[in-house]
Amino acid sequence: MFTQLFIVLGIIFLLSLLGYLIPQLIVRFSKPLDLQNRYGGGFVFITGGNSGIGEAFAKKVAAMGFNIIIVARDEERLNKTASALHEINSQVRVITIKADLSDDPEKVTQQIIQQLEGLDISILFFNAGYGVMELASNPTENTLRQFHSNIVTHQYLFQALYPKLANRYMNGVRRGAVLFTSSICAFFQYPIMVVYGATKAYLGHLGECLSTEADSGVNSRFDERSNKIKLPKLLKRVSQTPDETAELALSGLGRVTQNISKIYQSIET
Repeated sequence: MFTQLFIVLGIIFLLSLLGYLIPQLIVRFSKPLDLQNRYGGGFVFITGGNSGIGEAFAKKVAAMGFNIIIVARDEERLNKTASALHEINSQVRVITIKADLSDDPEKVTQQIIQQLEGLDISILFFNAGYGVMELASNPTENTLRQFHSNIVTHQYLFQALYPKLANRYMNGVRRGAVLFTSSICAFFQYPIMVVYGATKAYLGHLGECLSTEADSGVNSRFDERSNKIKLPKLLKRVSQTPDETAELALSGLGRVTQNISKIYQSIET
């Protein structure tokens, strides 16, 4: 009896392991699909698209021929990124929107949405993040600013943009994708980064839940890096670069894989 029980448990474990490894290998070693054809072009909307993962992602989709909308607060870096994208592909249209997501969420969202009127957005990438190191017992105004940036403003933007994407049809089929940038801090207990970790956990779980509601879900792995956070050398060695992360994200889009990682989420409608 016990032998049969162990055999059944072993089979269940093996199937679970294969269910985890196979999708991960598919994404890891597969090249991105023809996303331009799959989503019919359109615009890719990226928050925090002027540095790090967002910039790397923008450059890759520009090379594919997508038009791009970048939202960030640093106007100089926005302009530099726009120039870099035009060097990669002079045919793409690049729209830059200067906005600080840590400001009043409702006003910032209205400011951004007004500039998107009439644009066909096929991919949403909620990537911008704001992290500070401080004790929860000694908070500053930055505590609420990162809460606004990482959760509230992104939720406002999601609520304004996702319904349109979810009902975007191409040749009679709904086509669009949503990506969320979370963080390893969402899954480990980090002192002096309590609020930051909680905000990133929200985004990751939003992506997980949405993947069960959308027509199909795709998870792809990443480790987020932030210019405002000093990562230990060991963590930097095992972390992926922004370019590697963007490549994995694009390899995952359009493929129905599950449970690759809970740190990064992308959902296809």
